[in-house]
Amino acid sequence: MLFAYIDETSNSRCYRTVGLVVRAPEVRVFAEQLDAVVARAAEAFGGIDADTELHGHDLFGATQEWAPLKPVVRARISIYRQALGVTAEHAEGIWIEGLDRQGFRDRYADQHDEHITVLLHLLEKLNRYANRRGEDLVVIADEHRTAKSAQAALRRARRERIWGYRGKPQRIADTVYFVSSAGSRLVQAADLVAFLYQRLADGVDRDERAAAANKNLWSVLENVPVHDRLWEP
Repeated sequence: MLFAYIDETSNSRCYRTVGLVVRAPEVRVFAEQLDAVVARAAEAFGGIDADTELHGHDLFGATQEWAPLKPVVRARISIYRQALGVTAEHAEGIWIEGLDRQGFRDRYADQHDEHITVLLHLLEKLNRYANRRGEDLVVIADEHRTAKSAQAALRRARRERIWGYRGKPQRIADTVYFVSSAGSRLVQAADLVAFLYQRLADGVDRDERAAAANKNLWSVLENVPVHDRLWEP
């Protein structure tokens, strides 16, 4: 059995969904080791709780629950690096599906939702991978306003051809389970990967030192296969 943990990320140019694939025996220890990363941070720094969510934007920018670490940049980088290290140890692969938002709006206007579109594209790739492996796939995604519509689209894809999904999702078990990221360390891991990937892919950091630091962080994942695509309609 395989598990896929999914989160989304976006900016004015691109919208992406990111999926981490994890083998069932790895799930529990993956979550426990991420818990340990946050627990160590809570012991070392005041104002951080052991249940604090690993959220890429907040940890990177020292906002929300990570605001107490605003003065200690190196500590935040270290926490991010530790969490990516755990991810590199347990994730079997990373899949990233994105689209160009302006091109999508120009071509499809109100016909299709961008989140459901890239989610279906991602599910198609994940299902194909699970099928090659001969294993079923449980999909867990960060909660989203389109959850019911996405689940309905997946059900239709089992019965008939639908726009945005080629083939049938024969390896996806039941549905996509949408959960609060606050309650899933592995969805949080997908968020950390998604946030960092988008900063690098879209050249968000103009400062050379910041860009170099982000590349160095991403290098922690160098042994994890990454399958990424940006659709430009």
